[in-house]
Amino acid sequence: MNLKEIFINNLKFYRKQKGLTQNDLTLAIDKSYNYINSVEQGKIAPSFDVIQSICDILEIKAAWLFDENASPENVKTFSKEEYISGISDKLFAKLKKAISSEIRSCLK
Repeated sequence: MNLKEIFINNLKFYRKQKGLTQNDLTLAIDKSYNYINSVEQGKIAPSFDVIQSICDILEIKAAWLFDENASPENVKTFSKEEYISGISDKLFAKLKKAISSEIRSCLK
C-alpha cells in the first residue's frame, strides 16, 4: 500500500469516527463542494494547510493520517501478529516511562 492509499484510508476512518460526512468536513475546512470527496478518491492532494485544518477538525495529529497502522482498513494488509507486537512494544515503552517517572517522584 502506498502513502496516498494510507492517507485516504486514514482520512476516511477518522472522518467517519468523528461522525462527519464528506460534505460536513468540506464545509468545516471552508472548501468548495465535493472537495473531501475528491481527496478521498485520490483525484486531488490537500496542501499542508488543509491537512492541518482537517486534523484540527478531526482532533488528530497529522502524523496519524500517514500512519500505516492507524485505520482498520490499513491494518488488514498487515500481519496481525506484527501489529499486536508493535502495539505491545509501544504500550510497554509508555508504561515503563510512566512507572519510572512515578518511582522518581516517590524517591524525591
